[in-house]
Amino acid sequence: MQKIRFMNLYRLLFLFTITILRFNLFAQAPGSENDQVYGYDPVLYNGKIYFYYPEKGTEGTQYLFDNFDNKGSVTIRGKVYKDVSLNFDIFNHQLIMQYINAIGSTSFIEVSFAWLEKASLGGHDFEIVTGADSTKRMYQVLGMGNEKILNYWRKDLLIDNLKGTQNHYFSSARKEMLVMINNRIVPFHTNKGFVKAFGEQDQSLIKSYIHKRSINVKTANDLIMTDLINYCNTLSGS
Repeated sequence: MQKIRFMNLYRLLFLFTITILRFNLFAQAPGSENDQVYGYDPVLYNGKIYFYYPEKGTEGTQYLFDNFDNKGSVTIRGKVYKDVSLNFDIFNHQLIMQYINAIGSTSFIEVSFAWLEKASLGGHDFEIVTGADSTKRMYQVLGMGNEKILNYWRKDLLIDNLKGTQNHYFSSARKEMLVMINNRIVPFHTNKGFVKAFGEQDQSLIKSYIHKRSINVKTANDLIMTDLINYCNTLSGS
């Protein structure tokens, strides 16, 4: 009888050991590079599971970039996490992180704006800016200094009436341009609007800079606009 009990106990211990080993292998082996580096750091993985799926047949994507292929970085509570798979859902205005979970499946999580400070993805730099109404938005940021250009990206979900199918589609990415001066955010659409956002003592110099370089803020690329705002930061009124 004791021998039988011993054998049963041995079998239970054996099964328990096998179960633990299988769990550890299952939990660790499929982990992505990010998970191995950050170990499911609760600061990085603090957010809701992302599960937005457009209506079937919807053309285009809600994201700023076509895919998650480009690795980016995020700064959360002063800590920088590099080589993270990111994309920006500009229809819902959410930063999305893609990762491989413990069971080897691809998962998506919304990076919480509560702790997020900065992000870099697709060769662009973004920052969280709190507006006058305490609303937090993520802007693409151009320039180094107190004065910065902020690009607010968005897409609209539209109905295609031309094909007679009533299918939905996402518009192309659009940006609203703003300039931040001493924590004051001013929208602009034209060269004149950009110049008038600054103090009177600097307006003639900025206007001259724009004229000499034939800049049109409506069509100028990021490099030109970065040079422009960096110049503005050198002026006496900045």
